[in-house]
Amino acid sequence: MSFFSYENGLALAFMLWLASTVTAVVLINSRLERNLNKIGQRLSWFALVPKSMDAEEMQHSMFRKIFKFLFIVAIALPFVLLSWLYVVLFIGSFIYRRTKDAGAPQAVRDFRWKLRNVDMSFDEVVWVKNSAGEIPASFIDEGFAL
Repeated sequence: MSFFSYENGLALAFMLWLASTVTAVVLINSRLERNLNKIGQRLSWFALVPKSMDAEEMQHSMFRKIFKFLFIVAIALPFVLLSWLYVVLFIGSFIYRRTKDAGAPQAVRDFRWKLRNVDMSFDEVVWVKNSAGEIPASFIDEGFAL
């Protein structure tokens, strides 16, 4: 029996899917999400970049948020059946997310670190975001993945 059998790929793909689901739960309940919520933003479910929230979205019930999360997780589950292809895509996307902003300026890395690790007030979040003002928004808005 080969290591690269369909069954082994299926088991590994399922474990990666489970890990990504747990990571999504952690990210949704993270300090980064709470700090972004203070300034009317949230992490996008698909791209993991900050997204502005409108007034209606801020009023969504917890039931609706849980249903949306379960729906997105359920959509990804059938792709586990692709076995090794799912594993390769998962690893490729992980490497891409880690390396895409390797050249980000120090101010942007400091900004992201503070959003992830420091419980800030509304004024502090705005001040930290504005202190990186001369840096292009594409650097600031990308790279929030865990």
